[in-house]
Amino acid sequence: MLFSYVKPAKSTPLQPVCDIRVLDNYIREAKNAANTAKQCEETCTLPGNFTLPKTSVSYREWAAKDLRTKAEEVQSGLKLLAAAVQKAQNMTVNSNMLYPIERSYSNIRSITQMVKSFTPVSLNGDQPAAQTTFSSRTVRTIFHVYLNFLQGKVRLFFLDTEACNLATS
Repeated sequence: MLFSYVKPAKSTPLQPVCDIRVLDNYIREAKNAANTAKQCEETCTLPGNFTLPKTSVSYREWAAKDLRTKAEEVQSGLKLLAAAVQKAQNMTVNSNMLYPIERSYSNIRSITQMVKSFTPVSLNGDQPAAQTTFSSRTVRTIFHVYLNFLQGKVRLFFLDTEACNLATS
């Protein structure tokens, strides 16, 4: 028998790598889900209201915010979207919408992890940023907001991070 000695090594966290094509793939899937949701009317209206983030972005105000504030805003919006999509998944009766809903929930969780990898460590214990919200009852609106949120605040957040600036330079 041959035994070898493996020298223990310190593990270091992976540095976030920015490839905007990954986000573009999530946006493409969100567009497909939004297009699917456009085709259903009555069966896509769900009982109860869902709280969703407003997606409008003032570029001047966004540019004035620091990375931490941007991260808080994006994480807060993703949390609201994840909760809305999960509730929709539990309440939907339209079988054509189940796969796009499940896929979107998985994607939102993945995007949330990506955002966390760029977030300063001190963010975790602090009070989250105030998020401007509104309510809706339709799956169609959830996917419309999801798509706009990815194309707006999430994309801007990644383009503002140092790793993304280096990757696109």
